[in-house]
Amino acid sequence: MNPHESALLEDLNPPQAEAVLHGDGPLLVLSGAGSGKTRVITRRVAHLVKVRHVFPWRILAVTFTNKAAREMRDRLFALLGSQANELVVSTFHSASAMILRREAEHVELTKSFVIYDDGDQLNVVKRAMRDAGIESMMQPREILSRIDQEKNAARLPDDMRLSGPDDVKGATVQRVYRAYQRLLRAANAVDFGDLLLLLVKLFHDRPDVLERYRTRFTHVLVDEFQDTNPVQYALLRQLAPPPSSNLVVVGDDDQSIYRWRGADVQNILEFPMQYPGARVVRLEQNYRSDQNILTAAHEVISKNSRRLEKKLWSERPKGENLELMLHRDERAEGQEVARRILALQREGFIKFSSMAVFYRTNAQSRVLEEALRLARVPYTLVSGRSFYDRAEVRDAAAYLRLMVNPRSDADLERVLNVPARGIGGTTEERLKDFAVQEGLSLFEALAERHRIPALNSAAQKRLGGFHQLLVSLNAFAQTAKDAAGAVDQMLQETKLVETLVADGSEESNTRAENLRELLGAAQEFDLKRASDAVAMAMAIEAREEAAPEGVDSAPLTADVPPLQAFLEQISLVGDADAEVGDGRVALMTLHAAKGLEFDAVFLTGMEDGVFPHSRALKGAEPDSGEEMAEERRLCYVGFTRARKRLFVSLAQCRSLFGELKYNPPSRFLADVPQVLFGFKENDLPPPPRAAAMAPRRRAWDEEETGPRVDRSYSQTSDMEAVSGDVRGMRVRHEQFGSGRIISADGSGPNAKVTVEFGGDVGLKRVIARFLIPG
Repeated sequence: MNPHESALLEDLNPPQAEAVLHGDGPLLVLSGAGSGKTRVITRRVAHLVKVRHVFPWRILAVTFTNKAAREMRDRLFALLGSQANELVVSTFHSASAMILRREAEHVELTKSFVIYDDGDQLNVVKRAMRDAGIESMMQPREILSRIDQEKNAARLPDDMRLSGPDDVKGATVQRVYRAYQRLLRAANAVDFGDLLLLLVKLFHDRPDVLERYRTRFTHVLVDEFQDTNPVQYALLRQLAPPPSSNLVVVGDDDQSIYRWRGADVQNILEFPMQYPGARVVRLEQNYRSDQNILTAAHEVISKNSRRLEKKLWSERPKGENLELMLHRDERAEGQEVARRILALQREGFIKFSSMAVFYRTNAQSRVLEEALRLARVPYTLVSGRSFYDRAEVRDAAAYLRLMVNPRSDADLERVLNVPARGIGGTTEERLKDFAVQEGLSLFEALAERHRIPALNSAAQKRLGGFHQLLVSLNAFAQTAKDAAGAVDQMLQETKLVETLVADGSEESNTRAENLRELLGAAQEFDLKRASDAVAMAMAIEAREEAAPEGVDSAPLTADVPPLQAFLEQISLVGDADAEVGDGRVALMTLHAAKGLEFDAVFLTGMEDGVFPHSRALKGAEPDSGEEMAEERRLCYVGFTRARKRLFVSLAQCRSLFGELKYNPPSRFLADVPQVLFGFKENDLPPPPRAAAMAPRRRAWDEEETGPRVDRSYSQTSDMEAVSGDVRGMRVRHEQFGSGRIISADGSGPNAKVTVEFGGDVGLKRVIARFLIPG
């Protein structure tokens, strides 16, 4: 074993080393949560370069988030030094965008094409609906979602599968989809789905182009393979076709939780069949969590019938028992979560920044946030609104895209009157109608404004001023040497910052600061780009061997102008790239928690109908459906984010989406052996309060072995004697205090009533049985 190989393997366990040393051919690395998969991927890449002498530029490594790609690159620089500059390590979308820019002329685009975000896409769908003559049968958002599903499934409009002649909605989507694609091409624009789908189509239609990249990338590695959708898998199969290509996929079917985004868990489950002879390596040693947490997670996930068998274990101690927290309602739940967090922090056991609160749906966060604020617990919402989603930043980005691509109608519509320049709705509609009639882009229609019917001279003058602004910006962009210079020029000519500062309000000043921060981001981008260019040039110069004749070894990012490269970077920032705030407790959905870890995790809302979600409970056999299987995987992900402490919390009643529900405890709790909660066999946690016993209702089947929650407290209420119109009645609530009934839905103790409570509580909708007259 040479010194390079010895250094790369010295801290790996045997299965990790087996994956790193795997020779040629396909490899599936089943990497359980916290099992060191990033270490395995990066060590394998380093082994290919240092020991097997594979050219770095012949290696393609893709993952799903910019954050994950950045971590992989950082580790590879530590392992390979300057040689890492020639590796292609990026997200699927970023890698596809780089290749599409090189091959733009083959897909009816120019190299300056722009990438539309969700808001831009929605505007294009609305226009496509008008062009296709679609009225209000379907909402634009629904149609956009269906188009995205089709693209994830690698289907263009003509490839759509309609269920039959009566599939009116499908036919409607198909018509709008065709118009939508025409508008995108006319605007020299793509959406996120196009980045992958157009590349797959190009490789299918042009075998010569595919062969060029297939010859270049002799080793393809994929992280988080369980999250791939059909179009991503199709791209991988084109670049590394079965059965014997050097395709290494790393993932965990137990953590496939993005079905709603198009991810298909079958990709990883069936990989050994799709690539016959593929080696399978299981990484089951966990380096993150105490054993009790791993055991609980396994008991939940092992109930899924279709999974690749694996069981996590750890050399860490068993650790603390899991804690089951039972509450009267969601407000009591929030208060107790806040109290426990403060106690853990005060005891010096766990810092705020090492704690997280998870919930199944975003709607649960409001009550939790209120409780943390009242308790003065610092917190941050993870995957909240991105910097690049702020209105003023999106306005600036639209101007920047128009600098490189004036044909972008969605961007022009966005800033036509930003900042205000007196161009009203009527003028805008006449401009758009004229553009449609003449087959022009809006930018081209501006140049022909004198031909627009019924447009007075004042309106023509204002449109002319805007047109001249865009011409000037576009001319500057042609010769801009860096992104920061282009951003600075745009801010000066558009007067975006100047207008906000003149307003003088605190909100406007904050928005102006955000625009200055955008300029700062461009400056950082330029510095890194210049540094990377120097490092790349040095790496190419230091090559020990020349690239084989006829093989394309040029950097994929070569010849992309700086402003376009900057726009591409900010267009591809995703929710999963949000950072967790320092010194604060993290609040997030379970989906956002993927890839993170904390010393203490609070998993709230553990009730059937909340988690698992109500959608998974529908059907004749809900426990056997794919919806429920994914909910189990989501629970497994939530459990395995915790290093030392795991708190699971449920409420006896919960107000969610305007309804008060009495949901039974989550069936996932019944999967966890009672001993892991510290209960003796058949122990019950203490009831929430002393109460007369009513006939017992089983929370779950007697045969279940999980912790049982006795919910059979008395249902008698002081409101039972109240009849007639209760509007205006004074009442008291145990938690909200005194108030007055405003309206009632139903009668008796089970009526849903709206009460106006005093102080900061305000209007609340509650069940009458929880109120006391007087």
